[in-house]
Amino acid sequence: MKTLKWYKVNILSEEDNINIKEILVSNRKILQKDEEVFFSPSYKDLFDPSLLNWTGIATERILKAIENKERVVVFWDYDVDWVSSTAMLVRFFHEIWIDVSYRLPHRVTDWYGLKKYFIDDLSKNNVKLIVTVDCWTRDIEVVNYSNSLWIDVIITDHHSVPDIIPENVIALINPKKLDSTYPNKDLSGSWVAFKLLHAISLKIHTLKETEIFLKNYIDFAMLGTVADCMPLIWENRVIAYLGLKQLKNSKSHWLKRLIEWSDPDNLDWDVVWFKIWPKLNAAWRMDTPYKALKVLLAWENNLDEALEEIENLNAKRKISTEKFALEAYKNIDNSKNVLFFESDNIEHWIIGLIAWRLCEAFNKIAIVFKNDWEKLVWSARWPNHTSIVEIFEQMPELFEVFWWHKQAAGFTITKNNLDKLKEKLENTVTEIVKDIDIQRIINIESEIELNNVSFDTIKLIESFRPFWFGNNKPLFIIKDIIFDRIEYLWKDKKHLKFFINWKNIEFKAFWLWEHYELLNKKDSIWIIFEIEKNVWNSRETLSLNIKDFLA
Repeated sequence: MKTLKWYKVNILSEEDNINIKEILVSNRKILQKDEEVFFSPSYKDLFDPSLLNWTGIATERILKAIENKERVVVFWDYDVDWVSSTAMLVRFFHEIWIDVSYRLPHRVTDWYGLKKYFIDDLSKNNVKLIVTVDCWTRDIEVVNYSNSLWIDVIITDHHSVPDIIPENVIALINPKKLDSTYPNKDLSGSWVAFKLLHAISLKIHTLKETEIFLKNYIDFAMLGTVADCMPLIWENRVIAYLGLKQLKNSKSHWLKRLIEWSDPDNLDWDVVWFKIWPKLNAAWRMDTPYKALKVLLAWENNLDEALEEIENLNAKRKISTEKFALEAYKNIDNSKNVLFFESDNIEHWIIGLIAWRLCEAFNKIAIVFKNDWEKLVWSARWPNHTSIVEIFEQMPELFEVFWWHKQAAGFTITKNNLDKLKEKLENTVTEIVKDIDIQRIINIESEIELNNVSFDTIKLIESFRPFWFGNNKPLFIIKDIIFDRIEYLWKDKKHLKFFINWKNIEFKAFWLWEHYELLNKKDSIWIIFEIEKNVWNSRETLSLNIKDFLA
């Protein structure tokens, strides 16, 4: 079966079972012994940080910095995972009386990572310890250089670990190390930094005091966990659940301001993805990441200025993204298995956003690059069915700089290597995809009857919050539903409303206007939907938010 969006439908439960809780629990493979942690996460469910290799060594070195009154610098790079990690550690280090500051590269002039000239500057300013967040596992040469200037380095990171790691590092805290005994490998950079905070707090505070400290900083760690698309299972669910609840009491006045009109008991991933993440990312994309950190660290008396800056940068980011996305849609060759778009005028900092837009729109690998003198600065995104990291690793000689995440990569190459890279990628990817099903899949929990849609159903579904990767918001299907009529919703005619006399349930379909004529010709429709509760003027109504239709 295919949907009108050309998704392949996968119904997770075919059981003739109207117990929705049993269906959702079964589909998520939640064992009975784990149900208490899933539905009622608490701080006692966090793993002991000592399980994360070298946290003990790192803790002792940081306590030595306090004793010797040494200067400590937190080093980071750009996105929400990095900035939330830095804000968290800077606030925490201040609170335990560490002389701490922070440094970061500029995306255009410094690219990624800590360069030797940064080390030189830190040495001149009598810095004795660097703590990295979400970076530096692979930077062997710079760690050695730092060590030669008597500056110790503690690395906290979550990226893949190479066979050879820096020898002179004080501690490398990374759950992906082969000898790591930590049960959860899928941690964000902010969560790794949080575990260091956890370990330090256990050393200098009582258990009760430690829980207070964890509560004060868990919302920062949650931001990186959600923004870096970590699966919300196991310990990641605990941090997302507790972190979202903490937002209303956040030490960041800006975070509290953003959610002041929200229901703190029903916050979900979307508050991060739509209200927080874009604004923090806009800072480094359109200007400097210092402004993202500034807004997270701002006190109430200087919040308005920082808030206005970040809002203006986000507005600028939206305009630039829409402009170049439209240009990219018009100029790519969609007959290829790898989509390329290049521009002389595109800003460095939005090439990743445009690559993501193309990848989402066409379900293909998308690479966007900017001409920068004799070099090309690239950003790549790819769908779940194809990873190109392995392909890139087969031709390291083409790249000057190369980094990657699970479904994203960035790099620079010289222009004379462009045609070679394009040919190699297209040929290799064409061979890969010819033998696999690249069609997108939409997962449906189960078929459901309208009789089973109620406020009790909503309450049950909300007990599974927060929703995100690994615990997606439940989608259901109703077959052969007959509507009295279908109308456009609102004057812009971008959305649809369906009318049926049934328990005052509203049926709406957002951004599916192109199917209006086809749907009006059908006697009955199969709908795929989320069940939601709407509140307007203190009146609650049930709504089926239709996400797609079966042809």
